[in-house]
Amino acid sequence: MVTKQTKAASKKQKPSRKQTSTMKGSASEEFPPTVRFSATIHPREKMDPKALEKLDIDRIPDPTGVIRALITPADCVRLVNQGFEVRLHRAYPVQPLNPKLIEPDDSFKRWLDNRIQNIKGAKKQKG
Repeated sequence: MVTKQTKAASKKQKPSRKQTSTMKGSASEEFPPTVRFSATIHPREKMDPKALEKLDIDRIPDPTGVIRALITPADCVRLVNQGFEVRLHRAYPVQPLNPKLIEPDDSFKRWLDNRIQNIKGAKKQKG
């Protein structure tokens, strides 16, 4: 015997946005929370060629003229929504800088003072 389900019982509850973002296999689990992408940005046809200059994107110089940038996921969404084609090449997790790479203030000040003295000395010799 087959029983009929009521309309309310037959509907399955859809996960909310919060539930969706924590589901297994979601993008939030695949990428660290802070990630930057190496990307190339391509204007679509019939776009103002200076449109990219108006955006707040840090571009990386490229000798071949390609527009290269290091962008956040939010930048990527914004660029695509504004009509650009964005090609992602590599993901870089943002992580703390190795403390060994940080120059101490007193060491840097000594180096800077030395450089300034050398510049002043060179100007005196010319003048």
